Amino acid sequence: MKISHLSAECSPFAKTGGLGDVVGALPKALARRDHDVDVWLPFHLEAAQWYRRRLQWPVEATPPFDVSVLGRPYRVGILKGQLPHGGVPVYFVAHDPFFHRPAGIYAPNDSGMDDGLWRFTLFVRAALEAMRRIGRRPQILHTHDWHPALATMLGAWSGWRDRWFDDVASVLTIHNIQYQGIYPPDQFPTLGLPDEVRAGGLLDFRGALGLLKGGLEAADIITTVSPTFAREIQTPEGGAGLDAILRGRSDRLTGILNGIDREVWNPAHDPHLSALYGASDLSGKAECRYELLRIAGFETADPGMVVGAIGRLVDQKGFDLLLEAAPELIRRGLRIIMLGSGEPALEGSMRLLEKHHHGHFRAFFGYDEVLSHRIEAGVDALVMPSRFEPCGLSQMYSLAYGTVPIVRKTGGLADSVVGFDGTNENVANGFHFEDPSPHALAAEILRAQHVFFQRGTWYRLMRNGMLVDNSWENAAGQYEAAYQRAREVRGLPW
Repeated sequence: MKISHLSAECSPFAKTGGLGDVVGALPKALARRDHDVDVWLPFHLEAAQWYRRRLQWPVEATPPFDVSVLGRPYRVGILKGQLPHGGVPVYFVAHDPFFHRPAGIYAPNDSGMDDGLWRFTLFVRAALEAMRRIGRRPQILHTHDWHPALATMLGAWSGWRDRWFDDVASVLTIHNIQYQGIYPPDQFPTLGLPDEVRAGGLLDFRGALGLLKGGLEAADIITTVSPTFAREIQTPEGGAGLDAILRGRSDRLTGILNGIDREVWNPAHDPHLSALYGASDLSGKAECRYELLRIAGFETADPGMVVGAIGRLVDQKGFDLLLEAAPELIRRGLRIIMLGSGEPALEGSMRLLEKHHHGHFRAFFGYDEVLSHRIEAGVDALVMPSRFEPCGLSQMYSLAYGTVPIVRKTGGLADSVVGFDGTNENVANGFHFEDPSPHALAAEILRAQHVFFQRGTWYRLMRNGMLVDNSWENAAGQYEAAYQRAREVRGLPW
C-alpha cells in the first residue's frame, strides 16, 4: 500500500517532542511490513543544520515551482532525503522565509505574528502539487496534528473539483489535542476551501477557525496515540472543546499506543552510553549511573535513590508538582536530575533548587539528545507527573533501559506502565499515582524509594520493564487495520 505521511516534525531532522519521534519511526515500521511509504516535511532550519553537520545535503526532487496562496505566488523547492536506519524517502518543502527561522519550528514571523495558517497552507499545497509532479498518488494520506490537516479537508471537501483525491483515503492522528491551530475567521480565504465549508461551520471553533476541528470533521479515520487517551478526549474534561465531535465520530476513532524506535533507544547498542547492557546482564547500568552522577556533580559512591525527569516545562507535564515536592524528597535522601526548558518560572525554580541543594538537585536546560539517553540509563527511576499525557515516550524509554517509571495514571502512561501494588511483582514494571498534587507525587516516590532498597523486588521491576515489547511492530499492525478501515469507509478497495 502507498502511504504518505505529512507532518510538521520528523526526527531526527526537526522535532520538539513526541510527534517528531513518532513520524520518524512509524514509517520505517510500515516499510518493514512491505508498504511503500514516504514522509513530507517542511525544510526547517533544524533540518538544514542536521544535514550541514554531516556534510551532506538532500537532492532536488523536482525543479522549483510556484504555489499560489490567496492569489500570491510563492516559490518552493522540493528536496529528497531519507530516514536514517530504514531508507524511507523524506521529501522536504523548502521556502526559507517561512521555514528557516532560528527561534524554532513554530516561531512567529519577523513581526512577531503567528503566521502558521499561511505557512502550513503553503506546505500542504506544495506537497500535494509535488506528489502530482513526481507521479506519487498515495492510497493513504496520513496527516499528523493540525498543521497538515488542510490536506485531509481538501480530500474530503474538494473531491468534486479535484479528481486526484478519488483513490486517496485519509487518516488523521491526534498527538496532542491541546494544540489545535486556532486562527481568526477572516483568514479562511487563505485555505482555498469552497465557500460552503465556511457556510456549514465545518471549521468554526468558538467563533474562530479551528484547523484541527476541520481535520477531524473531514478525516475518514481518526487515530490517537493511546487507547486511554482516545477515551479521555471524548469527555468534556479531556476533549479541549472537541469532545462532542469526537463522540459523534467515535465509530471512526481508535487509540493506538505508540512504540519506540529500538534502533535509537536500546541500551545494548546505544552509542551515547559509557557502557552497554541488557536484561540478561545489567552490570553496565551501574557504570552508566556512575557516569551520570559524575556529570551531575553528585557523590558517586552514595547508594541512595536517584530520580530523573525529562521534558518540556509546561503545565501539561506537571513538573511544577515535582519541583514543589523536591525539598521534602531531598530531605528524605533522594537526589534529582532534571532536563528541560519552557516556562521561565519553572526554570527559575530549578535554578533555585540547584543553588540551595547543591549535590542533591541538578538542573540541565534545553534539549540535549545525548544527555537524555544518559539520564534514561543512569537514574534509578524516571518521574512523569503529567496532568494529561496522550501517550508519552519517556516512560517507554525508561522501561527499555531498566529505569523504573513513576507516572501519573493518565493517557498512555496508564496504558504502558503496570503499577506495583505490593503483590504483583511478576508483572509490575513501575509505580502509579492518581491525584495531580505534590503530596500524592511525593508519597508515590517515597513508596518507590522504600521498594528500591528491597533489591530483589526492584531488580524484578527493572527486568519486567526491559522485557516489554514496546517496538513499533505492534502499532504498525494496528495502523494497517486503520488504513484498511479508512479505505472501506471511503468505498475504496484495500
